[in-house]
Amino acid sequence: TGNALTKAVTAAEVIKRRFKGLHQITELKTVEITDEYEPLEEGLDKVTDVRNVSVVEIKLSKEPLDTSDKGYQPPLDESMVKEFDPEDMVRGRGRGGGTGKGR
Repeated sequence: TGNALTKAVTAAEVIKRRFKGLHQITELKTVEITDEYEPLEEGLDKVTDVRNVSVVEIKLSKEPLDTSDKGYQPPLDESMVKEFDPEDMVRGRGRGGGTGKGR
């Protein structure tokens, strides 16, 4: 889960820099997960494994969120946001459009 937490935070930061006016509340939690394993042979007991997993919940909203929440972050300054343009997805990145051999 260590990599997943980092990826979630990175994704939220990228999204905040593409859409103006996003409020954010971040919450860290621990969730208990119980795994039960059935035995392959008869007469054996089930094996239960309990583990605690760290979870990050990131809420992004165009609507104002609870500013008194300890995980609240106001929207970024508009100068830091490059609005997402769906046309950019259609145009591509400008590489590999020619008919050359790519050497």
